[in-house]
Amino acid sequence: MQTNKLKKIPYGLSDFKRIKTENYYYIDKTHFLEKLEDEQNFLYFLRPRRFGKSLTLAMIEAYFDVYYKEQFDTIFKDTYAYDNPTPFKSSFYILSFNFSAVDTTDYENNFRTNLNDAVEYFIAKYKLNLKIDTTNPIDKIRQLLQYANVNDMPIYILIDEYDNFINKLLVNDITLYKGMVTDKEAIYKEFFSMLKVGTTGNDSAIRKMFITGVSPLNKWKQYR
Repeated sequence: MQTNKLKKIPYGLSDFKRIKTENYYYIDKTHFLEKLEDEQNFLYFLRPRRFGKSLTLAMIEAYFDVYYKEQFDTIFKDTYAYDNPTPFKSSFYILSFNFSAVDTTDYENNFRTNLNDAVEYFIAKYKLNLKIDTTNPIDKIRQLLQYANVNDMPIYILIDEYDNFINKLLVNDITLYKGMVTDKEAIYKEFFSMLKVGTTGNDSAIRKMFITGVSPLNKWKQYR
């Protein structure tokens, strides 16, 4: 007599595809995708740590990314989203950043590397015929957005923990914080300015953004 394998508990796992295809327990939250599509195009999602932000981003990526179009049925079977697909499912190119990975020992250089890696991964993932001849991450993003605009590639920006290392800087070194965030040529400020450029004009490359952050509740009293 054949018995069903017991489902596993996805402790510490934020890979939505693995959870759905490798027999993990999953409480269906895909009905939020329908609501998300009807909301404003540029959204912030602030929650304390361990509230499922990264898993939410992984779910958004799996649902909206053209890369997973052929795997949609496998990933989303037995979910609300499978039975109630929306017009924009599997229709975006996902450019994803994870700032929780920024090394706190060398903030600026590691932040630049993080941006460069994200752009290079995007090019490789979608097999783009795009050669970028600069090491400046802001210029790389500019060239990528221009390419996407010309080639009619609607981009969905996902940023996980946009404020992770910035909060640490704010607590530990206010001078470094200003150099990264508020100074005239601060790389962090330049990054978000470039994203704003990507949303501007007719047929702009960036169509949607979803940004998560950690609510710094323990810092408001110190800096108010």
